Amino acid sequence: MKRSYAAERRYLQKGLSLFFAVVMLASVGLWPASKVKAADSTVTSMDYFSAADGPVISKSGVGQASYGFVMPIFNGGAATWNDVAQDVGVKVKVGGNWVDIDSLSSFIYNQNWGHWSDGGFTGYWFTLSATTEIQLYSKANGVTLDYRLVFQNINKTTITAMTPTQGPQITASFTGGAGFTYPTFNNDPAVTYAAVADDLKVYVKPVNSSTWIDIDNNAASGWIYDHNFGQFTDGGGGYWFNVTESIHVKLESKASGVNVVYTITFNEAVRNSYVITPYEGTTFTADANGSIGIPLPKIDGGAPIGKELDNFVYQININGQWVELGNSGQSGFTYAANGYNNMSDANQWGYWADYIYGLWFQPIQEDMQIRIGYPLNGQKRRQRGQQLRQLHVDRQSRCSSSGCKRPRGYCDRDTKRPGHSRHEPHLAG
Repeated sequence: MKRSYAAERRYLQKGLSLFFAVVMLASVGLWPASKVKAADSTVTSMDYFSAADGPVISKSGVGQASYGFVMPIFNGGAATWNDVAQDVGVKVKVGGNWVDIDSLSSFIYNQNWGHWSDGGFTGYWFTLSATTEIQLYSKANGVTLDYRLVFQNINKTTITAMTPTQGPQITASFTGGAGFTYPTFNNDPAVTYAAVADDLKVYVKPVNSSTWIDIDNNAASGWIYDHNFGQFTDGGGGYWFNVTESIHVKLESKASGVNVVYTITFNEAVRNSYVITPYEGTTFTADANGSIGIPLPKIDGGAPIGKELDNFVYQININGQWVELGNSGQSGFTYAANGYNNMSDANQWGYWADYIYGLWFQPIQEDMQIRIGYPLNGQKRRQRGQQLRQLHVDRQSRCSSSGCKRPRGYCDRDTKRPGHSRHEPHLAG
């Protein structure tokens, strides 16, 4: 499982008393991919996207494992997946022969294999219980690319001891994100989580409570898997949590009762004022995909926390007039709560969360100005006074004096990618 930052926030209404900061989003003159004429419609060459995406991908699991890889680089990068999708087929090696996957009853699309899409990337995923060889091929030109998906079965066992590999004292990020890698089981690093998963329970309680809550399939408790807690796979894997208060987390063996307790501390922001200042400059430059991310401004010198997000107001300058970013009819941008939709031609925006909160935009087709506001007294509906501070920004596409860089995490746009984990929690240690 992968971390998913659920930051579904609706835009705010007009009429707040605000303190504004203005930021510049500079374009690189890009247009949506669907509007660019395809360079090719057939495949003349294929290369592995990266070393992690073939030719050999190894996984282990109890009975089965999930695999995923990014689409190859087609025609030396001159063609995208959308350009060549109709020309690409999949074969599986059976008894020494390559057989089209659609003719095999053991492979059912969207059940144990299929396509995934995540923030502009696409690829294939497979769920396998044995080592399998896969081949992508061009129907028109016969060009092929082979993958070997290696499976190692893991035998189940029960837990007799647990030792933390991170923590057990952990401080959550400004977004409430925190996590820790799995403990060492049975004093043996070779014993994986998959081997003991059926014997492991997870309990949570606020630090000021004496009652442990079983959060496994217990949505009524407020703990919902892949919403405010879950598991990540990077670095051996572990648990992540999104918290709004300090909590204890207990991992416990069903069979032996052996347990380990972690403390996740969430520090509430103390505001002496609600003046906002840029987090890291006011000029930003889009990447080659027309993607851009900006961190939300600091409030009284510190990053905003989750409960403060609803107080922000976002506006965009259209022909000299400031309009609400959330009004797609005027702003030209559509809010994408679940991350960038590469099947849409719309200009899109949303939230990202990676230790701090920010906004992402894609695609940026021209230089533009955004301003971000916050009530002077920090109260959305009971604001007092009005102050407007506008920063001058250069509309030229350039980097700030601190150099060209993307704000951390802006690619983590509430998206999921089968077979991979791109969402790093704020880990202990």
